Amino acid sequence: MKLKKLKFVDTKRYRSGVDMDIKTQLLTVALKSGQKPDDGLIAKSVWDAGYEAVEWYSVEGGKVKAHLYPKFKK
Repeated sequence: MKLKKLKFVDTKRYRSGVDMDIKTQLLTVALKSGQKPDDGLIAKSVWDAGYEAVEWYSVEGGKVKAHLYPKFKK
């Protein structure tokens, strides 16, 4: 499934809800207000596109925190 088709992605922002820095391969996914992302669906969508989702980031208590994504097998 493509990221832009996930119900919590705000497709009105970026390019259909997704922005990728080609140089660093950092992917930013715009979320709809009040929606919680499904980390597993994001990781699967990234994997299906030919990339490997390694970490996702959140801001907690004013600090950036890294979280690991699950690994998918070929």
